Amino acid sequence: MSRSPQPNVPAYRFVENLGDYLSVDELAQYLQLSRETIYHWRLEGVGPKATKLGKHLRYSRENVAAWLRDRTDRR
Repeated sequence: MSRSPQPNVPAYRFVENLGDYLSVDELAQYLQLSRETIYHWRLEGVGPKATKLGKHLRYSRENVAAWLRDRTDRR
């Protein structure tokens, strides 16, 4: 299922409509980035916090929303 943010809705608010956890692919699709970028951010410690379930990474919508809020340019 492909979803995209609605116009004039902050990205961190749109995340509230997603499931509780996102896979790497779902997060990459949502942010319109590559999987490699998500994995690189994880290695560098700059992306949203992830939960490891077995060998799979999952990103909670709360962590993604908080990460997006923290990165919002407030100029």
